[in-house]
Amino acid sequence: MTDAALPPDLVEARRTPRFDHSTLPAPLAASHRTTVWAELRVEIGSVRYTELEGEAPQDVRVEPGESAVIAPGVEHQVEPSTDAVFYIQFFREPDAPLVPGGPEAVAPRRSGPWEHRGRDLDDVDEIFEMVTRQYVDVGQDDLLKPYFDFGPGFIDWQAHIRAVTDYWSHVLLYAPDYDVDAIEQHRPLHDREPFTPELFDRWLQIFHDTVDGGWSGPNAARAKKRATGMAWAMAQRFLGKGVWRPAASHTGGAS
Repeated sequence: MTDAALPPDLVEARRTPRFDHSTLPAPLAASHRTTVWAELRVEIGSVRYTELEGEAPQDVRVEPGESAVIAPGVEHQVEPSTDAVFYIQFFREPDAPLVPGGPEAVAPRRSGPWEHRGRDLDDVDEIFEMVTRQYVDVGQDDLLKPYFDFGPGFIDWQAHIRAVTDYWSHVLLYAPDYDVDAIEQHRPLHDREPFTPELFDRWLQIFHDTVDGGWSGPNAARAKKRATGMAWAMAQRFLGKGVWRPAASHTGGAS
């Protein structure tokens, strides 16, 4: 248990899934910051919580039933024991949005075609716009939305969109320092609600429509090709070989 305390009057908002040593996402295992107040809550095993900055940085081992307060903007890292089960509970002001910075805060809920940007996916801002548009559409899709809506505020949209932007910046702009298995990151979702062939069809259609509706050029074409390959590889891993194949319209050949 740590001595740090949450500010008064905060209310619980979103929370992460329960993590263990094997399912902790790589970005959370590395040093990172939150944008809001949070608590690391341990159920089984123990988790070392270490702050990497501040006047009196915490370095504590949190045991079952205990928690560590995480202040916004403070760089920190967590190291779970091999038997640990834990989650992060986030907090908000009573009158603050339940999920601050959701995709619709950046791009409004659309009722018609997106505006074409008249350029390629050639810088980080354009990639961020593409990812945001994609998830605005995913969040309005009856088939895909449940995978992002397991409970109030399940997804930290700010963090998620930035993480996906980092991935596509690595793919399209050869940005360095990306060491995440993008396919394996989806396993907790598949384990909770198994993916289906229809799910892959819908996700890939939204991705292609998003790119075609906003960008054109070599990077846009490369993004669609990479997304098709990634969907195929993910289906192979999670559904089994031969269960799903991308449509011919997404491969440039026969399905």
